[in-house]
Amino acid sequence: MRHWYGVLLAVGLLAACSQSPQGGVTPQVAVGPSVEVTKTAVPKFKRTYTWTMAKRVTDPSSGTLTLAPGQSYPVKYAVDLVGTPKDSDFRVEGTVTLKNTGSVDVVLQAPTDTLTPDGTSVPLACGVTFPYTLPAGQSLVCAYSQALPDGRSRTNTASVSWTDGSQSGTASSQASFAFTNPTEVVDGSVTVEDPSATLASAISGITPEGVISQTYFFERWVRFDACGEYEVQNTATFTTSTTQTQGSASATLKASVPCQGGCTLTQGYWKTHSRYGPAPYDATWAKVGEDTPFYLSGQSYHQVLWTSPSGGKAYYILAHQFIAARLNVLNGASTTPTVDAALAWADQFFQTYRPSDTLSKAVANQAKGYAGTLDAYNNGLTGPGHCSE
Repeated sequence: MRHWYGVLLAVGLLAACSQSPQGGVTPQVAVGPSVEVTKTAVPKFKRTYTWTMAKRVTDPSSGTLTLAPGQSYPVKYAVDLVGTPKDSDFRVEGTVTLKNTGSVDVVLQAPTDTLTPDGTSVPLACGVTFPYTLPAGQSLVCAYSQALPDGRSRTNTASVSWTDGSQSGTASSQASFAFTNPTEVVDGSVTVEDPSATLASAISGITPEGVISQTYFFERWVRFDACGEYEVQNTATFTTSTTQTQGSASATLKASVPCQGGCTLTQGYWKTHSRYGPAPYDATWAKVGEDTPFYLSGQSYHQVLWTSPSGGKAYYILAHQFIAARLNVLNGASTTPTVDAALAWADQFFQTYRPSDTLSKAVANQAKGYAGTLDAYNNGLTGPGHCSE
């Protein structure tokens, strides 16, 4: 009886050791030595940008203007910037972790860390002297930082040899890395200024190689009250974000205000350059008066100019060209006998007819014909030539 009792007691104790308090199976501890290597590889590099700037006149595309005295013109400029990158200070940093995952202590030899395809041996800072005894379940973390000559992609391999006195082995781990995103950027952006112009819009882009291209569009109104030849130089500047490096570029516009004969402007110009805007005021309007009654129309000059000649109404077709031509003459533009005749006929027409009057076919066609004569004059096809608009 005592013999069987002892056997049963031993079996009970064995069962108790293999069961967890909750009734589950207790995890088995690894038997013997085992070493695991893990590593990280973080690429780092600096990208420095060098910027160039150019400026050009986009409107007028020819870079030259012909203006009437007092005429305002919105000159448009484009400022082109290119940021060219240069990469440097290539480096890889990381850790190598040596972990004893076994149940017995192991002795580690000095680990190695090698870069391929270079074949470069990377020094590891582990903080201990080798050979080094690593207790079961413990880890040793080594750090490294290695400068590199260029930005090629590489593979980093760490290895360590170990022994427990009766067994030995080697463990290793690899990490690949590529220099894609810089960890430091110098002068990666710029601020652009053009004190004499107003920024209208901007566009930008970047290539896969990191080249940045930006274009800023500026506008500037120019005006000359006296005849003569003029040059307008416009300068833009940039300042880089990190080193505050500055640069500039200029564009020159040539403008001619004829002293003899002047030049003509279309009815579209005169519509928008009165004191009602939206464009800058042209003082020639003061010689007529925007609110002056226009003959028998019941409207002012300004109102007539903004009334659409819907349905091809001859009255307003002629009125628009007549008002523009009259303003051109008041602004110093020379005429021709044909233009003078058209102006005289139109003057008599507006003293006779109202917009609501029904015109005979002959009179309507004659009004449209003279409107065509004045339209050609206002557009510079006849007379002294057209001003830039």
